[in-house]
Amino acid sequence: MTEIIEVQTNNPSSQWNPNVGDETLELLRSKGFANSEGVLNATGERVLDETYRIMQVCGNPATVQYNETGIVIGYVQSGKTLSFTTLTALARDNNYQIVIVIAGTSTPLVNQSTERLRRDLRIDTRFDRKWTVLRNPNSVEDFENIQTILSQWADATFPKDRCRTLLITVMKQKDHLRNLTELLQDISLAGVPTLIIDDEGDQASLNTAARRAAREGIDLEDLTENEVSTIYRRIRNLRAIFPHHTFLQYTATPQANLFINIMDRLSPNFIKLLTPGGDYTGGISFFVQRPELIREIPLQDISTPNQPLLEPPESMLSALRLFYMGVVAGIILGHDKLSNQRNRSMLIHPSRLQGDHNTYYSWLNNIRDSWIRLIRSNDLSDKEERDYLISEFKTAYDDLRSTAGAELPAFDAMIGHDLIHAINYTPIVEVNSRRGSTPQINWQDSYSWILVGGQSMDRGFTVEGLTVTYMPRNVGVGNVDTIQQRARFYGYKRAYLNYCRVFLDQVTIDAYTSIVEHEEDVRERLVEFDINNKHLNDWERDVVLDGMLNLTRTNVLYDDLDRDFFGNEWFTIRAPHDTENYITLNLNSILSFLQPRMQSFQVDEGHPNRTQEQKHLVSRMTVKDCLEHLLNKLKYTRESDSASYSSIRGILKRYIEDHPDEECLVYLMSARSSDDWTRRTRRLNNNNEIQQLFQGKQPTKKTAQYEVGEVYPGDREIKNDNLLSIQIHLLDIRNTTFVSVPTLAIWIPDQMSKDIVRQPSNSI
Repeated sequence: MTEIIEVQTNNPSSQWNPNVGDETLELLRSKGFANSEGVLNATGERVLDETYRIMQVCGNPATVQYNETGIVIGYVQSGKTLSFTTLTALARDNNYQIVIVIAGTSTPLVNQSTERLRRDLRIDTRFDRKWTVLRNPNSVEDFENIQTILSQWADATFPKDRCRTLLITVMKQKDHLRNLTELLQDISLAGVPTLIIDDEGDQASLNTAARRAAREGIDLEDLTENEVSTIYRRIRNLRAIFPHHTFLQYTATPQANLFINIMDRLSPNFIKLLTPGGDYTGGISFFVQRPELIREIPLQDISTPNQPLLEPPESMLSALRLFYMGVVAGIILGHDKLSNQRNRSMLIHPSRLQGDHNTYYSWLNNIRDSWIRLIRSNDLSDKEERDYLISEFKTAYDDLRSTAGAELPAFDAMIGHDLIHAINYTPIVEVNSRRGSTPQINWQDSYSWILVGGQSMDRGFTVEGLTVTYMPRNVGVGNVDTIQQRARFYGYKRAYLNYCRVFLDQVTIDAYTSIVEHEEDVRERLVEFDINNKHLNDWERDVVLDGMLNLTRTNVLYDDLDRDFFGNEWFTIRAPHDTENYITLNLNSILSFLQPRMQSFQVDEGHPNRTQEQKHLVSRMTVKDCLEHLLNKLKYTRESDSASYSSIRGILKRYIEDHPDEECLVYLMSARSSDDWTRRTRRLNNNNEIQQLFQGKQPTKKTAQYEVGEVYPGDREIKNDNLLSIQIHLLDIRNTTFVSVPTLAIWIPDQMSKDIVRQPSNSI
């Protein structure tokens, strides 16, 4: 099979102006995003605007050839499906002939996506035959159907408004993908604009053999069919048969896609960010704005191989009582009708092991039977135990009232038949494939549900009306994308957020809190690439990430990632002489910065017996001023310097957005003025880097007159522990022709400290 080479372009003129037609507008109106006159509301306008901007960077159907890879990033449970469904409608409005949705790694997920597309596009309730939907096509009938539809598009005499768009949903599975490719490769696809949407584009699609190839020293360009993972190969082969196509990766967890080597064929060239609606509640809502909704599961309530649980943990019982009280409140108030939420659910995710699921499932059934018996009992011998149980429900009630407030019915009104019914008639379902296949939930069958499971409820699985989550599962190896995908408790819950509770162990709470910062940092760094349609190859791939976490699974990463911690330590430029042209440029930039500010510099305090070389000028100024007019002007090219220096500037840029008046100290080391600077002499080590920048203490040993460092504490102590401190040194480098070489040492205080993970620049 001949492979089409991707043409990567960053030419803004390659954008085009799509037509917004009835297909797109009617979809948005049918979703309730318009008033009675059909005019789109704010939500409809937002979805349309984002979809339009995505289509603009997809291939213009009027061109002959096109081959691009893009990524569309949303939040977990934030409406990515609505985005690509609307994009599918817009593709139809612009004469795209084929839309392929690679939808999920299981039959239930493919079925769910197919039915969602059919419903949102109103395919089964309309009579204009604009669409032909094929799920996992593989038959002769499918082949003939596709051929007929494409021949209509190719027939100049056939009206375009009567042509049908092929909507193909295919499972992300090796056989189904191969079948689709083999079905299409015998059909002429020249002049057939195609949109390929990879739902959950970070899952299974990427080359899981990348790290192995790197260990074996195989270049990415030289990978053969047998040296890449199967799904990756199937997707690559599918793309190769389309002369005109755009491949779009939709995901909420883009870490792997963004940090694979940019030479990889699935490395995205452009980025689009989705904005959730106002009712969305994600990581910021739970872990920043509303931490009172989070509950810690104590360590003794978490099963381990050395200390398995022998009975239901108390924290799970608390979560269960909170859930049932919320169900009763919903039944009595009926406010779920107002919030358009027809279900209340609880999710219990103990581990990935099906045996653990069954243990919790059995506990829940026994608890239900025990509580029903006690609440109904009139036996005096049960009175003490019954009263205790009621008091525990009162504790749960008080907890709910602390957030739900006065709208919560009186406790006495909730302890009665409604509570008994809530406990007795809430289905408890074990959601895994232990009995052969994963059960499908018919949400119409009951108002309230309790689901117990693991990975089957992670990615792509929507729990309707989820209010209480109990997840005594640790973070494992700490992959950010995996942990994020477990957050089924995110979603459009604003209307009933006060009834939500999330039970996690403290390490997992800390992980999610850190992931919120990481996720926002990634989006912030990508905004300009979205707005300005910049090529992602130009993005410096470094992001904030707590040291307890990993970016993603390592098997898809061809390159090892670098990690740095900036905080409570010095960062120094190791090779300020690396590019000779920049020595003069940097010195001139420093002098230009100092000239209008020299009056603010004063000699720093110190021992009167210091030498002139141990005396420095210091000035206090804003970090913003220093960053914009000094640090951003300096250039350092050695890889070990430039990547870290860029990361520091990024940290400072984001810090001053929240702290615009934060101050720092700038030291001119061994200087009397900008024109009178004692140049220090330093030698290079075997790596051609400054061997030792900092001058040491004086005296170096205790004397009869002075303690160690009493006269001079050493350059490392020339700082304020609580302020960003920047030392500017001027060096002559021994045994070289390099003189008056400016260099920096930067102290990052604790409040600015960040962990950074980045892709080495030589792999970009």
